[in-house]
Amino acid sequence: MRPKNFAFWFGSVAIAGLLGPASAAQPAATSGTKPCFSQSCPIEPVAEPPTKSATSAPDKPYDWKANFAAYKVGKVPRTADGKPDLQGIWSRSILTPIERPGNESDKTEYDPSVRAELEDGAQQRQFDLRTEPTITPPGEKTTDAYNTFWRDGFWFKVPLTSLRTSQVVDPPDGRLPPLTPAAKEQRNRADDLLNRPATGPEDRPLASRCVRPIGVGPAFTGSGPGGQETTLEIIQSPQAVVVRVEALRSQLIYLDGRPRPPASVHLETGAARGHWDGDTLVVEYTNFAADAMVSGVTTYSMPPKAMVMSDGTVRKRLTERWKRLDDTHLLYGFTMDDPGTRTKPYSVEFVMWRLTDQEQLVEYACHEGNVNLEFTLSAARAKDWEEAEQQGK
Repeated sequence: MRPKNFAFWFGSVAIAGLLGPASAAQPAATSGTKPCFSQSCPIEPVAEPPTKSATSAPDKPYDWKANFAAYKVGKVPRTADGKPDLQGIWSRSILTPIERPGNESDKTEYDPSVRAELEDGAQQRQFDLRTEPTITPPGEKTTDAYNTFWRDGFWFKVPLTSLRTSQVVDPPDGRLPPLTPAAKEQRNRADDLLNRPATGPEDRPLASRCVRPIGVGPAFTGSGPGGQETTLEIIQSPQAVVVRVEALRSQLIYLDGRPRPPASVHLETGAARGHWDGDTLVVEYTNFAADAMVSGVTTYSMPPKAMVMSDGTVRKRLTERWKRLDDTHLLYGFTMDDPGTRTKPYSVEFVMWRLTDQEQLVEYACHEGNVNLEFTLSAARAKDWEEAEQQGK
């Protein structure tokens, strides 16, 4: 996504993801039954025993003002009305892992002396992965069909924009709260969809069909080496702020005090209402749909890779916070409270960095040259023919 040479532009062309939203996932059809597609599949409710932690707040209340005050603030650009100017093209490609690594379980921050070592090592791993074989051995799944040439961290060093050992700052252990039983079942359904042979285009994840992207917020999380589509653009006026991401979505944040939609209205990205608290833009989201967008990114910056979030529920409430630190850094944080997905609320903080040499977002060319769906379906049919021939012998 960096425009300094053609490779940055080329590498930012969006390739449809193989990981789709859990809301689109359906259980595999059993033998002798008619395959079901997308919303036509029945969803069996999952029993969710009431627990104290399902609705209780974190043990120690998260004080976002104290946390934000700990970040060093330099010269901050301002708009004509005196507010911090959040505008620009920002990258959330950072080295800070979402959850605290096990070997750093007792540390909230890295030692400053290891910053260069971590950044150099992360890029070297991308160089090493570039040479991995493109032919997948029989019985194995490819680890990265497009290898690291096309992803963040090959043509530039992904920065460690803060010394924190995790983006999760609450709970204090730097780990996400457990999923609820219902959310676990939803994730299992997503796995079923991804791992079963494709019966047709309708039962493929929406991301594979370039219909609905994943991991594009709200809320946002940092994505380390190996990520893609990690830039966003902010456009600001006294009445509204627009957050545009590369992949199909824009979020309109109203600042003019208008009322929220009726409770009966449910929106994919929620209804956003913002206000300034000093130099921090605070945004409250409500009115989410049952399968509303959340960041479902994969953690690349620290092993092991793992999906760490899932789709939200109508009970979800999200609070975002944006604070300009200086000309090239933007502090972002959020608190997610969704008792239908996680057993208790949690909060995330990380620092984005500005692309000073890029003036606009790169086009999200998902359909152009997208052979993912064609190959997925043709491979599934080839497997069907192979199995049929074996059974006929």
